[in-house]
Amino acid sequence: MTKRNMISTLLGSVIGTALEFYGFMLFAVFMETIGKEFFPTHNEMQAIMFGSLAVLAAFIGRPFGATLFGYIGDNYGRRIALILSISLMGIPTLIIGILPGYESWGIAAPIILIICRVVQGLCTGGEYNGSAIFALEHIGKNYPGMFGGLITAASVLGALLANSIGIYLKQPGMPDWGWRAAFAFGVIVSLVGLWIRLQTSESPEFEKLKKNKKIEKSPLFSAVRNHWPSSITTIITGTLNGILAYTLYKFLAVYLVRWFGYSETEVLKLANFGIVIYIFSAPIMGYIMDKTGTETYMKRACIFICFAAIPMFYLFQLPSLATTYMAEALLAITVASIAGPEHAFIQRLFPVKDRYSGVAFNYCIGMGIGGGIMPWVLLYLVDTVYALDCPSLPFDIKTLAFYIPSLAIIATSIVSWIAIRHISRTYLAIQKEDEADLGE
Repeated sequence: MTKRNMISTLLGSVIGTALEFYGFMLFAVFMETIGKEFFPTHNEMQAIMFGSLAVLAAFIGRPFGATLFGYIGDNYGRRIALILSISLMGIPTLIIGILPGYESWGIAAPIILIICRVVQGLCTGGEYNGSAIFALEHIGKNYPGMFGGLITAASVLGALLANSIGIYLKQPGMPDWGWRAAFAFGVIVSLVGLWIRLQTSESPEFEKLKKNKKIEKSPLFSAVRNHWPSSITTIITGTLNGILAYTLYKFLAVYLVRWFGYSETEVLKLANFGIVIYIFSAPIMGYIMDKTGTETYMKRACIFICFAAIPMFYLFQLPSLATTYMAEALLAITVASIAGPEHAFIQRLFPVKDRYSGVAFNYCIGMGIGGGIMPWVLLYLVDTVYALDCPSLPFDIKTLAFYIPSLAIIATSIVSWIAIRHISRTYLAIQKEDEADLGE
């Protein structure tokens, strides 16, 4: 593989996932504004919840996109699937940017908005894991954790860009339609990503599979039927990453604004600080996994998350900006401990012939649970418990409410630790299967 092709492959992977994060985060950044624009209500909490429906719609679309693009990627090539996904990604982003609100189009406006979010989810389902599979199959066995971490870290630049645009457009005096221009900008990013991806070559492992006529006609069925332990592990890992990542990206913003008096601009600046920490931490965590071994590292990461969850939310409650930034840094490192090495970890759970479908579909199911459902369930639980009045209890139930997210993170990390045990046996079986299919 030439140096030029390597650079094109990495850039194509980064730009594609950066666009995904830009579109997803942009919607999250302006969720309250979009909620009021398309779901008219005078209740702030209802506006947030209505906006979250559109966020959830994208997560619902992801498994269907993973099924579609996974089939294309496992049957016709990773490159074809990724070119299609990034080509389609910019269309719903543009439509959201120019779509009239409820006052102009009535019920049609929120319906079209939800459809656009579902289409974004479809594309994302094929993009995020597919681009990492494509890149790591090109890179080979040299530091897959570190390179996977670099891909993840670089893609989060899209989230950083979305937050930065949000900080700028939410300043006093900015036009009400400013958020629409931010969505329209996503089309430019999509076109740049498409041009770069057209310069890439197909994955060498897929080429060997095709040459040996070992293409799996029903890759998703094969992945779920023949590699169900890998499927379960991937779902659980995706759930853990989802709840951690979307706590960093969005849940925390609502949490701090609603109960601790922070402004939207302040929490966006805080989120940018956390994202910068995350960008540097992800490849470092991947490198550590390369050096210590996958099973050992991932189990230690789950233990670290368990011990970090409660101190992290304790620091967020203290009336000090310094401790809030300390907690944000700890949260960013916690997210990076899983998200950084996850591509290299998950990819080896499936053979080449059903890897795209197996990884993408199961991971999207997990992300839908952890990132699409759990943050809003937790938000509802915190809001409900905080409103309770129980003077007879020996502790302050309002304080307990703020630790509900910690308990959810601890429970999910324990389940992940159980799933990851003895993963080396799975890796060995998958390696033997690949050797037979690829003629190695």
